[in-house]
Amino acid sequence: MKKIILAAAISALAVMAIASSASADVARYQMQSMTITAVQPEGAVGQWNNVWTHTYKVELNPCDGSFSGVGSMSGTINGPYSNETIKGHLDGDAISFTANRPDGVEYSLSSAPLNDNSKVTMATSTPTVPWALEFKVSATKSNVSNYKNHGDYVSSQGGGSDAAHSCIGMPIH
Repeated sequence: MKKIILAAAISALAVMAIASSASADVARYQMQSMTITAVQPEGAVGQWNNVWTHTYKVELNPCDGSFSGVGSMSGTINGPYSNETIKGHLDGDAISFTANRPDGVEYSLSSAPLNDNSKVTMATSTPTVPWALEFKVSATKSNVSNYKNHGDYVSSQGGGSDAAHSCIGMPIH
């Protein structure tokens, strides 16, 4: 009888040890905030001494790389714009997005390399402007959540199919 109790106790401890180590320090998808900085020449094409600086604060969905947010633009020579909107997609070390300024100008970049100041990406605009739209883009990310698991995330969102289908809180493979 003592052997059975001892064996059961050892088995219980082993199960508890395995269960606790299985959830410890597992990297999980988390919502992220991201700051995107896009600079473009101000006043003359091809020079980078006087620039417009667009700064966007966005929420990045780590499940699919999509993001959206708001930002502002300030110049070395001319004053600022505010309330620009942006939507786009992060794909590794490249970014694609469309931004809208309050004056009605919309510009788009496709596959702009991030954090490489030697790379210039040409943008398109609506309405079309009569000069080249050159941009250099950088971004920084930080976690804005720390969900223990997917169930914790779903509960925090009040349930529902959108939350249940999200990768937030799931292990990163």
